[in-house]
Amino acid sequence: MDCDIELEIGSGSTLGEYTVHVVQAPAGGHASGSFTLDVDSILTRRSELEATILASSVAARRTTPVMELPVRAAGQELFQALFTREVYGTYRASLGAAQHSSQQLRVVLRLAAPELAALPWETLFDPETESYLCQTEPLLRHIPAPDYHVNPLEITPPLRILGIVAAPRDLPALDVETEKRNLSQALAGPVSEGRVELAWAADGTWDSVQSALLAGPWHIVHFIGHGDYDYRSDEGRIALEGPDGRSAMVRAVRFMALLSIAAPRPRLVVLNSCSSGEMSQSDLFAGTAASLVRSGINAVAAMQFAISDSAAIAFAHGFYAAIANGRAVDEAARVGRISVMASPDGTLEWVTPALYVRGGSTRLFRLAGVPKPPAAGAEPPGILPPATQPPRTPPAGTTPKQEPRAQDERTRQAQLRALYVQASAELRTRHFEQAAELFEDLLTLQPGYRDAEALRTAALHRHGLSERYWEAREAEDAEDWAAAAEGYAQLEDEPDYPDASARRRDCERRLRVAELQSELRYHAHGGNWQAVLDVAVELAAVDPGAADPEGLATAARAELKRAEETRKAEERQEAGRRAAEEPRDTARDPGKDERAAAPPPAAPAAAERKEAPQWPAWVGFGGGLLLALAGIVGALAVTDYYWYVYKMDSDAIPLAVALGLLIPAALCTMAVAGFPTRKIAGRLAVIVAALASFVLGWGGLERMAVGTATFLTVMQCLAAAAVGILCLREPAPRRAAGVILGLALFAVALAWIRSQPLAFQLAYFLPVTLAGLLAAWVSRPWQERNRRGPVD
Repeated sequence: MDCDIELEIGSGSTLGEYTVHVVQAPAGGHASGSFTLDVDSILTRRSELEATILASSVAARRTTPVMELPVRAAGQELFQALFTREVYGTYRASLGAAQHSSQQLRVVLRLAAPELAALPWETLFDPETESYLCQTEPLLRHIPAPDYHVNPLEITPPLRILGIVAAPRDLPALDVETEKRNLSQALAGPVSEGRVELAWAADGTWDSVQSALLAGPWHIVHFIGHGDYDYRSDEGRIALEGPDGRSAMVRAVRFMALLSIAAPRPRLVVLNSCSSGEMSQSDLFAGTAASLVRSGINAVAAMQFAISDSAAIAFAHGFYAAIANGRAVDEAARVGRISVMASPDGTLEWVTPALYVRGGSTRLFRLAGVPKPPAAGAEPPGILPPATQPPRTPPAGTTPKQEPRAQDERTRQAQLRALYVQASAELRTRHFEQAAELFEDLLTLQPGYRDAEALRTAALHRHGLSERYWEAREAEDAEDWAAAAEGYAQLEDEPDYPDASARRRDCERRLRVAELQSELRYHAHGGNWQAVLDVAVELAAVDPGAADPEGLATAARAELKRAEETRKAEERQEAGRRAAEEPRDTARDPGKDERAAAPPPAAPAAAERKEAPQWPAWVGFGGGLLLALAGIVGALAVTDYYWYVYKMDSDAIPLAVALGLLIPAALCTMAVAGFPTRKIAGRLAVIVAALASFVLGWGGLERMAVGTATFLTVMQCLAAAAVGILCLREPAPRRAAGVILGLALFAVALAWIRSQPLAFQLAYFLPVTLAGLLAAWVSRPWQERNRRGPVD
C-alpha cells in the first residue's frame, strides 16, 4: 500500500542487538538503525502484563490509570528501541504525508528474528504524542512468505464462518456452550442482516473438524481453545480433543494441512484463547499464528493473552462487522480494538489481539450481491444440529443449569487473582500508592479477599513513610536542616530507610554550623572581635571547613592584633610623656627616675584612636575669650546689627565687620584647638558653622538672594546640630560648652523674624558669650590635660 511504513527488524551482530530498516514509507527514503533490547526481560514480564490486562476488565474505581503503567512502560520501551532517530524521523514524516493525502498510515512490522514474535508489539506507545500506535493506525505483523492470493476473494454474502471449540478434559475447563453463545451474540447483527453465517463443528476432535471443513465453503475459521509453543521444534501447537477426550497437541503445520481440505482454503483464521484465569504462561498462540501464515493462511488474528468474555465479544463484534462491510483485515482489527476499548471503560484488553499477515494485500474478501437473511431453522450442511450434538458432561458437583454460573464465578475469581497479583507486584516494587489503590479496588469487589486487607494497610503505612522520607529529602535539598533532621528522626527505626540515621546526624551537624555562623556574623557586625574568635573555635570543632565564613575570623584576628599594637603604642607614649614632665630631683628622690620610666597602668583605648597634635593651651583659651567678646559686643549692639542686616546702613558697617569676622575667627580658633570636641567630624562641623556665619554676617540677609540665604542658614543649623550631638560623649564641661554653642549657632534661624530682635539677642549672642567663657575656662593654660588628647 502507498501509505504503509514497513519496518524490517532483524538480529544484529551480537546477542541482544537488533537492526531496523525502513523497507518503504510514504515519506520515502530507507532509514536504518540499530538498537539493543533485553528480550528476556520483557518476556519475563509477560505474566505481569497479562495479569494487568486481564484485571483491567474488572470495573473497579481508580483501577485502570494505575494498572496501565506496566503496559505503557513496556510499550514505551519497545517504541524507543524500534524508532531510532532516523527511523522516527521517517515515521513522523510519513504520518504527515498520509494526512496530506487524506489516507491512514499503516504500520507493518517484518519480524525476521524469531524471538521477537512473542513480544507485545501492540503496546507500542509514542511518548511524544502520548498515544498507542495501534489505536490510531492499523498495526500488523508481516510474515515473510509468498503471497498466493494477490486479489481479494469474490464472494456472495453471507460470509461463512466455521466455529471450532476444543475443550480437552485434561486442560483448564472450557464452557463450550458459553463460548458458542458469546460468539453468536457478537455476530447476531451481521447474521440477522444476512451478511454473516456462523456454524459450529460438532466437537473439537480431528474427525469432527475435518467433516465440518468438507461441508464448506468456509471463508473464516474461528478456533476457541488452548495453544502453546514447542521449543524443540520451534513451532506453535493447538490442542484438539483426542478420542478419549484428552488433549491431542497438533503442530501448526498439521493443522494447516487439516484446513487445506476446505475448498476454497479459508483466507482468515481467528485463534481465541479461553477466558479462564488458570491459563499457563506458555499458553500462547503467537507461534501458531506465525506458523499458519507461513504455511499458507493469508491472515491470522490471535490472542496473545487470555481474554475476558466481554472483551472477546466486543472484539469479535467489531472485527467481523468490519469484515462483513468490506474492510481490510488490518482495519477490521483496529475496529475490533476500538470496540474493546468501550467495554468496560478503561480496559486494556485491546492489546490482546495480534494480527499476522502474508503478502502485501490485506483486503481478503470482496462482497458482491445483496445479502439474504437466513431461512428460519436452516442448518449448514455437514454440521450436526445442536439437538443431535453429543451432550457434554458437566463438571462433577454441578448441574447443567449451574455450569454457566460456575464458569462465570471461575472467570470472576481469575480476574480477582489477576488484580491481587498486580497489587502484590506493585507492593514488591515499592510503588506503595499504586499498590494501596489496587488492594482497595480488590476489597471493593470482594471484601475480605485473602490477606488483601493486611497488605493494603501495610501499603498505606509504607506509602506514608515514603512520603515522609522524600519530604525530608526535599527539606535537605532546600537546606532546611531542622525540618530534614526531624523527618529523618522519624524513620530511623524503619528497615526500608537504612540511611535515615546518617542523614539525620548530617542535617543536625549542618544545622549547628548554620546557627554558629549566624552568631559569628552577628558579632562581626557589632565589632565584637573576641566573640567572633570564640565562635570560630566552636565552629572548627563541628566543621573545620566552615570555621571562617566570608573570612570574618581572619578579619577578627587582624582587628585584635591592630588593637593590641595601638594599646602598646599608647602605653609607650604615656610613659614618655610622664618621663618628660616629671620634675627630676634625683638628689631628693633617687628612685624617682626609675618610677617615671616604668609604664603606668593605662586605661583601654579604642583601636582606631591616634595621637592629637600638641597645641599650646593659650590657643583654646584665646579662642574662648574671643568668642565671649564677640557675644558681648553682639548682644550690646543688636539693634545696629539688625539695621545693618536688613538696611545696610553705612554707619553700622564697622560693627558689622567686627561681628562678621569676630565670631567666625573665634570658631575657627576653637576648632583648631579641638574645642568643644577633638573628633575630626566635630572640628569640621565647627568650621562649617564659622564659614556660614561669616557669609551671613558680612553679606546681609536683605542683599542676598532668598535661595542663597536659606541655604547658608540651613548649613549653619545642620553644623550646629552636629556639634551638639558629637559633644554628647565628651566630658561634662566640654559637653556643656558644645551643647550651648550648638544651640546658639542653631538660633541663627531667628534672624529671619525681623520683628523680634530681642529674641535673637537672647538666643544667639548670650549663649555665644556663655560658650566662649566655658571654652576659656576649660582651656586655661594652667590645666595641662587640655594640651593634648586622642582624636577619634
